[in-house]
Amino acid sequence: MPEETEAATRRLLAKACDRDLMFATAESCTGGMLASLLTDLPGVAHAFERGFVTYTNEAKNEMLGVPLDLIEEKNAVSKEVAIAMAEGALQRSRAHIALSVTGFADKGIEPGLVHFGCARAGRVTAHREEHFGEIGRGATRIACMRVAIEMMTDML
Repeated sequence: MPEETEAATRRLLAKACDRDLMFATAESCTGGMLASLLTDLPGVAHAFERGFVTYTNEAKNEMLGVPLDLIEEKNAVSKEVAIAMAEGALQRSRAHIALSVTGFADKGIEPGLVHFGCARAGRVTAHREEHFGEIGRGATRIACMRVAIEMMTDML
């Protein structure tokens, strides 16, 4: 993980701990990497409440409540599904802020296309679309960590 991403994660978690806030994640293309990043830092990891790894459409539906017809209509990699994933993770956890990520890490309609959602009760769910390009699976996942940490920081 790039040093700047780890430093930003430490700052995010420290701020969340200071405010008694917890995070949840809903991940598809990152396969739990964000949850791992949020639990890797000793002394501040208690700001992480839970993570959902929902790689399949069925998992998005069963674990997060994302309607299958929404996934069929808009595609699993879409603004609408990213928002529904974040809101589902918030509703199905004790977290105060939930971040979702769904995309094409290295194959699919557009390699490197990733949608993010960030939900917090009482606020409009944020969305961000990134086009990382054909940089490869690992590089796309690492790039997703930077964006996710930025979005969660903004939602604090």
